[in-house]
Amino acid sequence: FAEGDEDSPEEHHEEHHEAQPEEHQEAQPEEQAEENHEAQPEEQAGEDHEAAPADDDAEPAQADPDEDGEHYSKFDVDGDGTDDAALEQEYEEAMGGIEPEIDPDAVEKELAARPEDAEMKPSITADQFRKIVRVVKKVVLDRMEKKMAKSSAKKMSKFSAGISIFSLLGLLLLFMPLVLARRYPGQGKTLFKYSALAALTFVVTVNLFGGVLFGMKTVQGALGGYTNPSLAIARGTFDTLDRNAEEYITMGKELFVPTLAQLQGNSEEQPSLLILENGKKIVKKAQVFVSVAKTVKKLDFVFKILPIILFGVSMILFALAIRPTLTEIIKLPMRAAAGEAGAGREVTKGALRRVWGELRATLCTLVVLSLLTVVSGFVLGRMVGPALDALLGYFSFAVSYLQFVDTASSTLVFVSLFGVILFLVLNLATLIVSMSFFLGKTQKIFQQRFNHGIPVGGHNGFFKWGVPAVLFVQVFPWLFAVVAAKVILKVNTSLLEGVTDADQVPWGKLMIAGPLLLVVGYLVLFWAARGIKAVRFLQKYKVT
Repeated sequence: FAEGDEDSPEEHHEEHHEAQPEEHQEAQPEEQAEENHEAQPEEQAGEDHEAAPADDDAEPAQADPDEDGEHYSKFDVDGDGTDDAALEQEYEEAMGGIEPEIDPDAVEKELAARPEDAEMKPSITADQFRKIVRVVKKVVLDRMEKKMAKSSAKKMSKFSAGISIFSLLGLLLLFMPLVLARRYPGQGKTLFKYSALAALTFVVTVNLFGGVLFGMKTVQGALGGYTNPSLAIARGTFDTLDRNAEEYITMGKELFVPTLAQLQGNSEEQPSLLILENGKKIVKKAQVFVSVAKTVKKLDFVFKILPIILFGVSMILFALAIRPTLTEIIKLPMRAAAGEAGAGREVTKGALRRVWGELRATLCTLVVLSLLTVVSGFVLGRMVGPALDALLGYFSFAVSYLQFVDTASSTLVFVSLFGVILFLVLNLATLIVSMSFFLGKTQKIFQQRFNHGIPVGGHNGFFKWGVPAVLFVQVFPWLFAVVAAKVILKVNTSLLEGVTDADQVPWGKLMIAGPLLLVVGYLVLFWAARGIKAVRFLQKYKVT
């Protein structure tokens, strides 16, 4: 009993300690809970719920599975299973203790405490900001590229499996004698013989065509690091933040640096998208950032499938080219049963000849694709920078505008940011559409040359005007972006020079002038420079 008496108080104390939270919760009046619930507007609750998941502010673990469930460590950049200690130290020193969590209440208090004549002053130095951007780029970008390449390899594997499965449909030709027995009485042996030959020829031909397409897809994947729009946007985001650090340091410590700290590199999420989403945490009334972020996310999805779309165009062209050959293979048993001499030899040779012609046409097309890829990749890398600079720059303006101006308009912010996004879409559409049209026509010309003996010289008109047309359409977005960036910089500088009080900024002119110049100026100048006519020529040229 003595031992039991000694233990009992401890047990009772533990039970009492564990019961306290429940008692405390019960002690809270229901009326107060209801008042707190009613005090929060439904619209705001909906916005907060839509803007970010509950654990968005939590710092990601340093060693977690990535999206594919594989082991991931933030500073294991080369994937050898060992963290880079020097890189980790450089990262920690650059961050200077700035945490990835964004506490909206703390940020709001900090921004509210700024004097009116210092609202637009930086919260971090440009040098420190650049140092952070560069080290985060080391951690994130290479891993993003590898992840995209891995994703492409998975798609390649599925494509190969799909071709193989489709080729097995040729085995159904073995059952043709059962279907054709009444139509060709007494020809059962011939039907079985040539059905087997047709089935074998079908399987071999489809797989050979698949091999040609596989080679084309492999080249496209190898060049993806230069032409992948998603990767170009991610790289351009870091380059833009580095190059124009002075434009972002007004909210550097509160928004941009914590967002950079949240980037892990174990997903394909765009850094610019995460910055836009976090804008809602800084300015609670900025539901517009959620809408813009959703638009950017949809746009990024389109960018990710663009290589698939381009490859799909090639597949359609190949399918149209192979259809007559497959039709002849399917008809082989019927031709043989009808007494047509040499049908098997003719069809088999024709199928192999067609595959050989397509192989040579594809090799020539790949040369054209590689050259266009170099040009397109060069232009894309230089065009995306100014476009992202405009997007992030006007986003930074929008955060300050919504935070410090009581009469701020969300509509004005949306129009401004959407205008910049539309400009980026127009640029990329110009590059991709012109490249697709030119590549498709070129492939058809080579197919005619190697399958039907039509000389390439018969299409001199296409190469005479088509090559300059596609090169002009590829280069124009870059030239326009460079000139427009300089004009916008001068306009913004003239509007903001010497201004540190947000109420003194002409926000209407600042938020609209640049996006209006980008969209309207691009369309007008592209039309005036005969860019639309060049694209229509590439589209309408007939390869007969």
